[in-house]
Amino acid sequence: MLYKLFILLLSFTLVSQEYEITSDNIEIDTELNTINYEFNVIFKSDEIFFTADSLKLNQKNESFIAYGSPIKIKFFDGLEYIEGEAGQVEIDTEVLRLSKNVSIIKSGNKINSKNMTIKLSNDKS
Repeated sequence: MLYKLFILLLSFTLVSQEYEITSDNIEIDTELNTINYEFNVIFKSDEIFFTADSLKLNQKNESFIAYGSPIKIKFFDGLEYIEGEAGQVEIDTEVLRLSKNVSIIKSGNKINSKNMTIKLSNDKS
């Protein structure tokens, strides 16, 4: 089953959560307020986990973009864990975007797409 775009509403806000990022190489640019992680990147929070080749974190707006071939991702939608992969993952305060050959498994159903947008909850409570 191929979808052009699949929108899934989730009940979590990643930016307000604590997270941990590890990698083999880290480059900090204090002038641009960015951190670049390269090689064997692992991102962990309470509700999302992924591995990637590289990740660029913009500390000004707490957004990031990750690249991988592919990125293996697992996240919790409030009811169950969803697993999948994509070539690129972007997260900002309101949206999780998966792109470049997205494939996820939800409730035993496999969903393939070029792009997937997941709206993050704005509920800060």
